Amino acid sequence: MDAKVWTLAGGADMLVRSKTLFVAAGLLTAAVAGFCGVAASEHVESEMLVTESAVPVEEGMVDVEVGMTYTKANAGRRGVWSNNWSRSRRESFRMYEWTLRATKGLAPDTDISVETGWVDLYDREFGRAFTDDSGYHGRGMDDLNVNVKHRIFEEEGMSVAYKPGLTIPTGRHSNLDRERFGPGQNYWSLDQTLAVTKDLDEVIVNADMGYSLPFGRTRQSYKRQWGDSTRYSTADRGEDSGERGVMEANVGAVYTEGQIIQPLTEINYAHRFISRGNDSDQIHLTTGAVFEIEEDWPRLKAGYQHPLAGRNAARTRRFHLSLAHTF
Repeated sequence: MDAKVWTLAGGADMLVRSKTLFVAAGLLTAAVAGFCGVAASEHVESEMLVTESAVPVEEGMVDVEVGMTYTKANAGRRGVWSNNWSRSRRESFRMYEWTLRATKGLAPDTDISVETGWVDLYDREFGRAFTDDSGYHGRGMDDLNVNVKHRIFEEEGMSVAYKPGLTIPTGRHSNLDRERFGPGQNYWSLDQTLAVTKDLDEVIVNADMGYSLPFGRTRQSYKRQWGDSTRYSTADRGEDSGERGVMEANVGAVYTEGQIIQPLTEINYAHRFISRGNDSDQIHLTTGAVFEIEEDWPRLKAGYQHPLAGRNAARTRRFHLSLAHTF
């Protein structure tokens, strides 16, 4: 890609960042200026940024969320977690994800959600391995996620829900043969999550555990969540480097008595199964808040995810900003 195109791409990135910061600052200022109480629904009160709530969207209601997540891994000696959980050198990596999710309450204890988006990523570590015409830059539609959440237990402020779903590889994926670099995972997966929510009056605690089981197409893919590619994870051992699944576990708490601000904190863990000695781990700390100005206004969700420890994965920092509304 010539210098002019790269300059335009860099300018576009800076414009996106500037607009995002401007919108975030404006909404936060409006929230502080419009200090007032809100009668939030059970679903809204229990939601977090990463950890799944066991409370479904109310029957007949629709929840729509539009968001943007910026992910960054610095270049240098502290850019990646090595196989022995220490920090080692990595080239630069950054990613923008724009997401759209719609959730419909189907029954008193059941909802269905559909999510997709657009991803723009830049990776000097693996991008050049996939393409020589666009350098280290890849972009395209994300895969399609369809999930159903059913609350199977509810008693004395505690809810338990089971959430099965499918990830459908509709997005643009990386392909070495076609010299194409993209964000999609290139295979189907069956996603299952068990979530628990406990209401402690002023604080709501969520915990979940899930497993994503790949099937169908080849399971060799660039994995943007980890900042690497399964095709190269075991190449030095001559082993099959196909994805064998990802297990996730999260726990978090949100303070619900704030008039417009509901601060939250979470611990997020993920383990990727590849082969012996080559699995990946990530542990993040997430802090943020949900801002609710008025009951009929969209709510703002903002947060930051910081890497605590990991193995065979990029040390990714994430900034999240989204608007959600239930009607």
